[in-house]
Amino acid sequence: MLTASPTHILQTESTDTISHIVLKAPRAHVIESNGDGFGSYIERLINVAHTTHQSFPNLMHTLNDLINFIHKELERTYDKYQFSIIAGNHFDHEQILSSHFALIEHTGIKILIFSSIGCSYKIISTTTTDNINDNLRSLPW
Repeated sequence: MLTASPTHILQTESTDTISHIVLKAPRAHVIESNGDGFGSYIERLINVAHTTHQSFPNLMHTLNDLINFIHKELERTYDKYQFSIIAGNHFDHEQILSSHFALIEHTGIKILIFSSIGCSYKIISTTTTDNINDNLRSLPW
């Protein structure tokens, strides 16, 4: 079996080909956010969760696993805040005025995260058609 070193690939392949290979996996994207880099931080967490699911499907298997992972990481980084997480396929929200909030989407799943203690918020109202048992179903990744 022949294996090419990363140096050999960089010397022989175009960067467009390498970018295409690296970026072919679906990625999370920020729809809306507030807070210094908070949306980017959550986007990165969701992409890490997706990569973990690809490598170790049993570690990140359900939407509930994803929510728990995000909660743990938020507790480490933002220990003075308490966050609420709403995740599902179909929900809408009204205006959120929170110092830390993000709405992220990844392969049809929307994830809304907002701080509920340690800052003020004005309106948080959601409507969803998702079933509560959807959190136990496998992620569509």
